[in-house]
Amino acid sequence: MENKILIDNSEFRLDTSDEYIGELTVWKKTTKIFLNIQDNKEDVSHVVIEKISWLNDNKDKIIDIFMEENGHYVDVINEMIESGDFKADKRISEKEFVRSLFVNNVTIYVKGSETDFCLDLEAEPDYLLGHLAYMEIDSEYEVEFCGMNG
Repeated sequence: MENKILIDNSEFRLDTSDEYIGELTVWKKTTKIFLNIQDNKEDVSHVVIEKISWLNDNKDKIIDIFMEENGHYVDVINEMIESGDFKADKRISEKEFVRSLFVNNVTIYVKGSETDFCLDLEAEPDYLLGHLAYMEIDSEYEVEFCGMNG
């Protein structure tokens, strides 16, 4: 394997766990991207750009699926604000909660047409209370919330 590859003018370097690590823009924010290349195809760059483009075009879909199981966080945070356990000037709305979400990192398992990927959602302010929301997207672009990490 090469020590580095170039994708969309961004350098990805091979680390000690045989993953390439670099940064690309996801949801208008520079985001750490991990590449687990399981296919020796030369078309890694095309596959990665396709997946990142899909993420950028489908932010609402990903957030909607996350919110189906996690909309209660708005009430939890508001209760914490009222009790003084969460510092904020006022209660938050669902819209404010959703606006706080961003992609912390993405891992892409490059396997040609079977390429799937996952991401961790984070919130700023920390409405997820120190956790990251783990989302999986399969090769058919089916999105699933798979739990909280951290």
